[in-house]
Amino acid sequence: MSAAGFSPMDATPEENVVSIGSCLLNGEESRWTAAGFPLLSRLGIPGTRENGIVFRPPAPSTRTVPFPERAAALVLFVLLLPLFGALALVTLFCEGAPVFFRQSREGLDGVPFPLFKFRTMEPAAESVQAELADVVAPDRTFKLQDDPRVTTHWGNFLRVSFLDELPQLLNIVRGEMRFCGPRPLPFSDRVHYTHEAHRLRLRGKPGLTGLWQIGGRNELTFDEMCLLDVYYLGNRSLQLDFWILAKTIRLHIGRICSIHQTL
Repeated sequence: MSAAGFSPMDATPEENVVSIGSCLLNGEESRWTAAGFPLLSRLGIPGTRENGIVFRPPAPSTRTVPFPERAAALVLFVLLLPLFGALALVTLFCEGAPVFFRQSREGLDGVPFPLFKFRTMEPAAESVQAELADVVAPDRTFKLQDDPRVTTHWGNFLRVSFLDELPQLLNIVRGEMRFCGPRPLPFSDRVHYTHEAHRLRLRGKPGLTGLWQIGGRNELTFDEMCLLDVYYLGNRSLQLDFWILAKTIRLHIGRICSIHQTL
């Protein structure tokens, strides 16, 4: 169903989240034409041109990650061990110790878990985050395009190329994340959850990548990110997951190539 008198094209992202989220919280679908949601339609998600944009209530998520997904993450981790070793050595040389960064993030239903990354910032990055709060727009999560806490070219390369996220394969093996899903946010971003509809994005296991990763990342507001996450959780399928993974790989290969061309 569609909300009477409500046009997503004329509404702000926050109004979209609240209106659509209210339908989903009542267990109702929200259907729109593809033209009604440029944010989603421009991504070319399979099926949206023929069937329009359909927001469905997120299905109850299991507490465990499917075994085939965890097994695939373990196989990938083993196959990529030489790359992990090389990245760790260069990070140690360029950034110093510690090589890995661990931070508590929100998982399924907001339950915390430790997220792993290669360290790309100065060791005291978290303690100086408050000093940079004014740089970030109030409607966006704390993720800077040119973060001054990234002090080396290597750290910037890891972030832009997405290689700093590879240790999260271990999070998938441990059952805390999946390959695709809403990106797990730091607890400092809880200030953005101003409506129950925002918490719909926490009804699924967080992912290594997702529609937010390929849909604009830092350019999107928190509400736009929520719309992508809620759409994904209500329409999750193997076809959509493989499509997101293929888009993610293509996007970051392009970023690595562009970095190489500027060297």
